[in-house]
Amino acid sequence: MTNDRRLSVRRPRVAMLVANDVRLDSRVQKAAYSAAEAGYDVLLLGYEPNRKGRPSDPAYIGAAQVVRTGLHNKWQIAQWPLKDGGAPTLRLMPFRALSFASSLDYKTRRRIVQRIKEPGTGDGSVKHRAKEALWKVYFRDGDWRRTARHLLWLESSWSALIEEFEPDIIHAHDMHTPGIAVRVADKLGRKGKRPKVLYDAHEFVAGVSMPEQRRLAYVGLEGEYVRKADAVITVSPLLAQWLQERYHLTETPGVVANAPMLHVPGEERGEEGEAGGSDSTKATEAAETAEAPSLRKACGLADDVPLLVYSGAVSPMRGIATMVAGLPELPDVHVAVVRGADTEFTRALQKQAEDLGVGDRLHMVGYVAPHLVPQYLASADIGVIPILHTPNHEVALITKYYEYMHAKLPIVVSDVQAMADFTRELGNGEVFTAEDAHEYAQAVAKVLADRSAYASRYTDDLLAANSWEGQAEVLSGVYARLLGQDPEPRTGVRAFGETNEPNA
Repeated sequence: MTNDRRLSVRRPRVAMLVANDVRLDSRVQKAAYSAAEAGYDVLLLGYEPNRKGRPSDPAYIGAAQVVRTGLHNKWQIAQWPLKDGGAPTLRLMPFRALSFASSLDYKTRRRIVQRIKEPGTGDGSVKHRAKEALWKVYFRDGDWRRTARHLLWLESSWSALIEEFEPDIIHAHDMHTPGIAVRVADKLGRKGKRPKVLYDAHEFVAGVSMPEQRRLAYVGLEGEYVRKADAVITVSPLLAQWLQERYHLTETPGVVANAPMLHVPGEERGEEGEAGGSDSTKATEAAETAEAPSLRKACGLADDVPLLVYSGAVSPMRGIATMVAGLPELPDVHVAVVRGADTEFTRALQKQAEDLGVGDRLHMVGYVAPHLVPQYLASADIGVIPILHTPNHEVALITKYYEYMHAKLPIVVSDVQAMADFTRELGNGEVFTAEDAHEYAQAVAKVLADRSAYASRYTDDLLAANSWEGQAEVLSGVYARLLGQDPEPRTGVRAFGETNEPNA
């Protein structure tokens, strides 16, 4: 964009919506940070399940403001201005009555969703057959208004905040939020100027592994609103093609991959915002590098011990059991699983390893902040993506793929379409048949035998092309196209990472 097209008075505003607490969502964090750096005023609204009452005090990711809410019905929201007086009033009582009725309705619907059984999953008893019959009535046509009613409560929590912010763009992240974005935008349009809506499809919803009633709800929600958005972006070319074909979109969605930052702002630069720089800047960089988290150190392993890593969501469909099953064929090789809290499944993996006699070679280690993941993983020898075949797994280079790339790890991946094709083309790893532990072990052994050859594929140009910095430019281009103009970028450098202090 040329300078004469830049906005000169009020910065354009972007309201971002995501139905999680933001803290572990690297894509959302980076999008908010980069949009603010590009010159937009950004309000990022997140959802915090345990939050009650009013929205949180603002936090900041760079210059982007972050506010979290819980779930509230519209009658609870109406009470907020009336609570400061202390004692109940006659004016307040009708709101409380309506809030109680709405809460009772929500809890009843939630219990129905929890109790109905998907056809074919019962034990054949009269009780279970009745629950299966109710499924066909209650879950008809993916009616999310009945089966995912929490989204209406989330809209009640966010609506007034969005309206007060007066955004020019509402950026709806993931499958939960496009309906909220479109309806609030339409409401603002009836009052004056309607903001543009950008739907950011993080996944192929129809192929996500989740309880069937939730999947039907989100498929129905996406189908209802994807064509009402002013633009659609997603995470890979193949998913963009699938979305266009499935919903008969007039144009192919844009692609903004969830790649890591090549340079994390505030970590590799001095106070003046220049790369390299003075001796004091370089000394700071050296100290930060020395203190960088190390996966190998977390596992308590020496540098010469072969270490494989799986990093990301942990569930049976992620195929981690294949990594454990392959350990007996890989003497002296250790596996690190980067995960959150231990679950029944992680305990099952540990028992599997113990039963195979390799329990001492399986390490469960904790997460680090999303922007630190590549340097955390860099001390491993191979990054593994053993995921099983599902429609959603076929379509994207998932986040951990890019994280392994930026950690300069050779990759061993199962034969899911997009990642297998990319790996074969690039030559940065090997592909094995999903769930085949023997073939997996052979692929690992082949990479370990010539690890440097695979790692040499990661040139500076390749990493730059697959970095967030490049993707942020694409996202800014989408915003500019929606508005017909772009803002003046902010000057200076703000650190990436959440703080409680404004950093405009």
